[in-house]
Amino acid sequence: MRRLLPFVILAGCLVAGVLPALAADGSVTIRDFSFTPSRIAVKPGESVTWHGSGTTYNHNVHFDGEAAPLGAPSTSFAATRDFPAEGEYRYFCDVHASMSGTVFVNATGTVPAPTATATPTASATASPTASPAPGGTAPAATPSPTAGGAAPRTVSSFRLRAARSRFCTTRSARCRRPGVFLLVDLRASEPVRLRGTLTRGGRRVRSVSIRVRPGSRRVRLPGARLKPGRYALRLRAGDLTRRVRFSVRPA
Repeated sequence: MRRLLPFVILAGCLVAGVLPALAADGSVTIRDFSFTPSRIAVKPGESVTWHGSGTTYNHNVHFDGEAAPLGAPSTSFAATRDFPAEGEYRYFCDVHASMSGTVFVNATGTVPAPTATATPTASATASPTASPAPGGTAPAATPSPTAGGAAPRTVSSFRLRAARSRFCTTRSARCRRPGVFLLVDLRASEPVRLRGTLTRGGRRVRSVSIRVRPGSRRVRLPGARLKPGRYALRLRAGDLTRRVRFSVRPA
């Protein structure tokens, strides 16, 4: 019995050391139209698991800047991702552009408090009185620099996808609502002009310009009716660029 005692103590220490690490892994519930919690933090080397719970809608998880999502949309969606490096990882749902979340990976495993950017108060500096130059002409005043430095970033988040994979652009019995419709999710301090290029088969069709207000919007692609074929649309909002593909079927 005495010989077994050190091993029992060692096993207890291992269990005590492993369980907290497992408990630190994050878990996010997908229900209706939200990720709960939408902001979660883990330490480097830990993971986060997403799972649908009591929802009748299809959802999934797709990280910004990654070509493929963690899985196909489903009412019982479940996926786990490891986070080996520190950083801020933003994600969204491919089906519902308004659903988004963030994973913070840092040494403390804590969600940082939102930082409100304070508007600096410009201190009034008395302008020195210019001495008249010979001949009675006062030298031109030198403009003072604008207080506050560079302008704040207008667009903080921009997501884009087609409302469907195929559209019709000629009204008929089969096409009750012709046109190409886009789902835009825009986080910005003011309305933004989206600019980009529409291509078909690698060839440029036309330039595109759409003014969109912040929030989740369904917008119609402006311009003339499109011919049947496969298209790629590239739009830019601020310093963020997104690309979406769709096709137009024959009338």
